[in-house]
Amino acid sequence: MSKSRRVSRKPIYTILVLSLILALGFATYRSLYTPTPIFLITQNTLEYGDTTVVGTLRKDSPVGKPGTYLLVLSDSRAITLDVKGLDNLLGFSVSVTGYLLPANGDTPMSMTVSSISTSTQ
Repeated sequence: MSKSRRVSRKPIYTILVLSLILALGFATYRSLYTPTPIFLITQNTLEYGDTTVVGTLRKDSPVGKPGTYLLVLSDSRAITLDVKGLDNLLGFSVSVTGYLLPANGDTPMSMTVSSISTSTQ
């Protein structure tokens, strides 16, 4: 006579319980996890035509030399300004009002300036 051996189901129940605990723990972790918005890209749109733009005034040549004035926006885009004699405002945050033209091929954005004032931003 052969004795039949009784198979224990204890390891199966242990595996099921551990799997359930693992799944619940992971679900709880995922619900608490909030991703950091370091890769969030926001589109700063500009209105073309008559508009006001705020940025930092820069120049593509040394102070006192003839050159092109650039308005550098907060997202590092540059607008070429059609203006002269602003060396005393270089490096300042300024608010420029005028007519903004979009970039076209190799030509960057440009602006015919109506007025410039220092900005508090």
